[in-house]
Amino acid sequence: MKIFNIELLPATYGDCILIEYGQIDQLKRILIDGGTGGTRHAISSRFAVLEEHNRNLELMVITHIDRDHIEGTLRILEQETLSFGIRDVWFNGWKHLQEQFDSDEAFGAEQGEHVSAAILKHGLEWNNDFEGHAVVIKSDGHLPTIMLPGGMRLTLLSPSAKSLRDLSPVWIKDLKKEGLIPGFGEVVNEVIAEDEDEAFGSESPDVDQLNQLPFDEDHSEANASSIAFIAEYGGRRVLFLGDAQPGQIYDSLKKIQPQGKIKIDLCKISHHASRGNTSPSLLELLDCRHFAISTNGSNYYHPHQETIARIIKRSSPGVTLYFNYRTEHNSMWDNQALKHIHNYTTVYGTQGIKIEL
Repeated sequence: MKIFNIELLPATYGDCILIEYGQIDQLKRILIDGGTGGTRHAISSRFAVLEEHNRNLELMVITHIDRDHIEGTLRILEQETLSFGIRDVWFNGWKHLQEQFDSDEAFGAEQGEHVSAAILKHGLEWNNDFEGHAVVIKSDGHLPTIMLPGGMRLTLLSPSAKSLRDLSPVWIKDLKKEGLIPGFGEVVNEVIAEDEDEAFGSESPDVDQLNQLPFDEDHSEANASSIAFIAEYGGRRVLFLGDAQPGQIYDSLKKIQPQGKIKIDLCKISHHASRGNTSPSLLELLDCRHFAISTNGSNYYHPHQETIARIIKRSSPGVTLYFNYRTEHNSMWDNQALKHIHNYTTVYGTQGIKIEL
């Protein structure tokens, strides 16, 4: 039996996703992002229960430089000795942005630079699947496809060369926006309280009205640089979208499926279901009923209600929503009347959530 499991670890308001695939006695693993700094404990605990010879990653993906994706990974990589092996790391650092244009200007985004230094310190393979170059869709529009050991097939959907080029002028500015200062991302104005009790909202949202709200696409350069891909194994297909912008994902998917809908078994929704990263046109392109959202809602109050409403109304009938936390920002969707009227179900995790395909 071929296993394909997706586990959304408890990553506060960020992403940390562990993929397991292969035969039950020969599972292989991929880690996508590391959440905020404290998520490193969940990552370490997850590997600690494995037999020592089995503590390996076929791939570590650091989708982009936003703190809620990169910080936990950085704290893992900053350790003197890694507790697991890594075949390859996908991460677009400053040197990869320089491939996209000619410039003598030297930026110094601290977390990006520290991740780069940590990769080099441990002698890890870095973008080896791309011959050391950027993880990017080239200007000719060809979607790179990588076959991992064990038969996992990854098709890159984002970023484009233009997105990496556009990121470089804001390499530093974006980290400041995330509340970081030089010297490995010390947090300024931290507002997370991981253990505080939450008061769950009970007001019932108007799904039809939310679905009709106008859509305005996210314009963040950092999110546009996010690595996103389709993962295919054992006849199942999953979208891992990081914080990618929907226009880029739509264009890439149309290259794979020029006509009609594209069959997807699970979609990890972009940017924690922010209102600007899941467009109606993208949802209508997918033949998909299962959607996963990673966030505890702190800082940015994700998921946004209009995004959930669009998923429910514009996807294949019988949608299932997977949340790795139950919070005041998503508990209103666990409403039996809404579920009955709009034909969807919800699944909530406690210490993360595991989805078995």
